[in-house]
Amino acid sequence: MSDRATANARLIGYTCIVASALLFGIAGTVAKMLFVTAMPPLVMIALRAFVAAGAMAAIMLMLSKPIRVARADIPFLLQLGVLLTLVNVTFFYAIALTNVALALMLEYTAPLLIVAAGVVLGTHRLNRPVLLILAGNIAGCFLLVGGYDAALWDANTAGVIVGLLCAASFAAYNVWCARGHVRGLNSWTMNFWPFFLSALFWLVATPMIDYGSVEPTWEVIGFTFFVGIFGTVAPYWLYLEGLRTIDPFPATVVGMLDPVFAGLTAYALLGESFDPPQIAGMLLVCAVIVYLKRNEAAVRPTPASS
Repeated sequence: MSDRATANARLIGYTCIVASALLFGIAGTVAKMLFVTAMPPLVMIALRAFVAAGAMAAIMLMLSKPIRVARADIPFLLQLGVLLTLVNVTFFYAIALTNVALALMLEYTAPLLIVAAGVVLGTHRLNRPVLLILAGNIAGCFLLVGGYDAALWDANTAGVIVGLLCAASFAAYNVWCARGHVRGLNSWTMNFWPFFLSALFWLVATPMIDYGSVEPTWEVIGFTFFVGIFGTVAPYWLYLEGLRTIDPFPATVVGMLDPVFAGLTAYALLGESFDPPQIAGMLLVCAVIVYLKRNEAAVRPTPASS
C-alpha cells in the first residue's frame, strides 16, 4: 500500500472512531435518562444486548454478510464476547452508581493501562509524546467531569472501583479487537458474535433479571431501541472499523471525545451546565488529540507488537 493510500486509510480510521465517540456520548446520556425513568441497569444491559444482536443479524442478512465463522476462531470470539459483556456491565453500573461523566472519565484511563501493559511486554515506549498524551488525557478528563469538586467523589467508592474495572475491560477489548483484525476477522464478525454470545448469556440469566419492574411505555421502548442500535451496534462497528488502521492506544485517546460529546448532549438534553474548568477540559482533550495526530509515529507500538 502506498504512503498516500495508507494515510487515507488512517484518516478514515480516525473518522470512524470520532463518529463512534459521538454516538457513545449520546448513548451515555440517553442511558442516564433511562435510569431516571427507573430502568434498573441490569435490565438495560440485557435489553441492549438483545436489541444489538437482533439488529446485527438483520443487517448482516440484508447485506449478505456471512455469519458463520471458522471453528478455529470460536475460542477467540468467546473471549471477545466475555470482554464486551464486562465492558457493558461495568460501564452501566458505574453510571448508575456515580454519573455519566465520572463513569466515562474512569473508563478512559484505558490508554494508561494499554501503555502500562505495553511497557511491561516491550511493545510500547514511554517517550515524551506518549507521556504528554497520557498527562493531557488524565488532566483533560479530570477537568471535564469536574473531578476538582470533592462532592463528585463522595460515597462513590464502589462506583470508582467499577469504573476502573470498566477501564481494564475496555483496554483488553481494544487489544483483542486489534488482534482479531490481524487474524483476518472483519468488523461484522467481531461485532455480531460477541453481541450474540452476550445476548445468550443474558437469556440464561433471565431468572435473575426483574423485567417486570419496567413499565413498557413507548418512551422506554424508543430509548431502549435507540441505545441498542445507535448507541451500541453503530458505534461498536465504527470503532472496530477504526481499529483496522489505528492502534489501540491512539484509538482510546481519540475516544476521549466520548465524554466531550456526552457532556454536550447532557447539556442539550438534560440541561446540565459547564463550569469554566470543564470547558478548559474539553479544549485540552481536543488539543491532546491534535497533538497525537501530529506525533503518530512516536506513539505507535514497536514492531514486536505485530
